[in-house]
Amino acid sequence: MKIQLSSQSMTLGDSQKQYIEEKIDNLKKYEERIADEATVVHVDIEKTKVKSGDEKISTQITMHVPNAVIRAEVKGSTVEETADLAVEKLKKQIERYKTKKHRRDRGGQWIPESTLEAASDNMNGIDIDEIVKRKKYADLEPMKEQEAAEQMELLGHDFYAFINEDTGLFSVVYRRQTGDYGLIELEKKNY
Repeated sequence: MKIQLSSQSMTLGDSQKQYIEEKIDNLKKYEERIADEATVVHVDIEKTKVKSGDEKISTQITMHVPNAVIRAEVKGSTVEETADLAVEKLKKQIERYKTKKHRRDRGGQWIPESTLEAASDNMNGIDIDEIVKRKKYADLEPMKEQEAAEQMELLGHDFYAFINEDTGLFSVVYRRQTGDYGLIELEKKNY
């Protein structure tokens, strides 16, 4: 496992770096593929000031594990607190990763179950068979990004799919945990 630390608006001390690395290193015991040398872990820590004048630490840990990406983002008052909270979130995500039975690699080939996945069959993971509602749209109206965000707010949703009037691409506007908006655009490819 390769751990890459970065920080914004602050400098991490050696003890803080060591604390984070030890916490992440302990995740290896939850899944053998995480210990793989192909696994890359990006840790981004940022200090921000909130309206009350207090400083908040935001920690985002992204694990690029074989055939998946596992991510946790938390906020707190200290680097150590956010590292602890993020690792707890990652543990839950790793359990889901282990129980995911129908994985395909980038070439579309089925990836066999590991012994850990077989042993954890009784765990409560997310199952694709649990989808209870599907929606299909034949024609989406082209609109500006701002219009799509306003439509999303009017509907009270966390995301909204549309055709971007400026680019002609299928796009999704979504509300981020921080309260601002994000945009996903699907590039056209020949399949």
